[in-house]
Amino acid sequence: MPASAYLAGPMVAMLTIAVLVVVLHRGLQRDVETPAPIAPTPDDYGLLASAAVVRTLADAALIREHLHSAGIRATLATAPDGRIRVLVFTDEVNRARRVVGETR
Repeated sequence: MPASAYLAGPMVAMLTIAVLVVVLHRGLQRDVETPAPIAPTPDDYGLLASAAVVRTLADAALIREHLHSAGIRATLATAPDGRIRVLVFTDEVNRARRVVGETR
């Protein structure tokens, strides 16, 4: 067997490593023009919106159960001012506010 046959394997391995180094180096570089991520504000709940804001946990639990009985998914969150927010998905917020308004 010629000596060049023994060099083919290591050459392929070195070429593969070199390609991986170049691809990873370019992929992991931070783009200078990419802005830093914006930190969420304390009252930012993403896909959720406030249907009601109450002072006590008991009131919030009652509202949440009433919304569940109306077929609206709801959850609770404590706002920075200490009040309890009843949160629903934004596409159901108007309906949830109507349901909450009927209970008052």
